[in-house]
Amino acid sequence: MYRKGKDREALKLPKSDYLAYHVRALAVLDEPVIRAALAEGGILWRLVTEILMSDPGLYQRAVDLCTQGPILNKGKGCRIQVLPAENDTLFLDNGLTDSEAQVLSGTYLRYCGKIDLMELSWWPQPHLFLSSGFNTGIWNPWNEDWFQRRLLDIQEGKKMPQNADKWRSGLRLFKDTGKLADLVEKASARIMDKHLTHG
Repeated sequence: MYRKGKDREALKLPKSDYLAYHVRALAVLDEPVIRAALAEGGILWRLVTEILMSDPGLYQRAVDLCTQGPILNKGKGCRIQVLPAENDTLFLDNGLTDSEAQVLSGTYLRYCGKIDLMELSWWPQPHLFLSSGFNTGIWNPWNEDWFQRRLLDIQEGKKMPQNADKWRSGLRLFKDTGKLADLVEKASARIMDKHLTHG
């Protein structure tokens, strides 16, 4: 979505714009995208969970999808390799395209001047969340508290989409959370390696 405005001019959107974001996000949530976003974890997992809760039937379908294997969808959609190939066997799961992740995080492109564009989003894009002090490798109580406060502020018209710089400065929290996330990742990899490759 494109909106005119100067770089320094505060963006003020009506509450209906957040509802429109919600509708756009629902529109991209086919089964492979639901499965991929839930498996992604972090902010995408939380956003998709929130969106799915607005539709009990879709939410239950998402719960069922989590226990199934990848959805091949006749070769359509994005897939990612989740484990190294072994004996000519690929281990794939559903993945997200960058554009799907942008829709799910509520990204806008805003004209600033004649040809410049600024990218704004209701929620931090996954790469910003992953590199922030909020990413501990799991969704924790601090994440949930922040999410609920921001959601309420958005619904009350107090918070607007932000650019990447504002997201980076607003998601600092603790400087050592990156170390914790790395430790969680390494411990998880050791467990997966021990139990999946050595029986």
